[in-house]
Amino acid sequence: MRNLPNVYQNHISKNIRNNKEMCYVEEKEGLERTDVVNTLRRIRTGLGIYNTKVFIKTKDMELDTKIISKGKREIITEDNRLIPIKDILELQIKK
Repeated sequence: MRNLPNVYQNHISKNIRNNKEMCYVEEKEGLERTDVVNTLRRIRTGLGIYNTKVFIKTKDMELDTKIISKGKREIITEDNRLIPIKDILELQIKK
């Protein structure tokens, strides 16, 4: 076997403490936002491709409608309204 050059190894001079420090933060808005995102995900995967009756509550209005499509930042309802996901306070699936 012939002699190969050494692999460069950078010297680490700082103390590495991966996963040793943690921080827990609870925000009510964050929990509600997760519920909205999970409900949208459930509509897309579990109940079929949209066209699902929902109740949407935002800071400005309350709607009983159907979700037709979802983009990265907004949803489109059957009456062609664009509702930003960040403005949704409550999202419930109706039976």
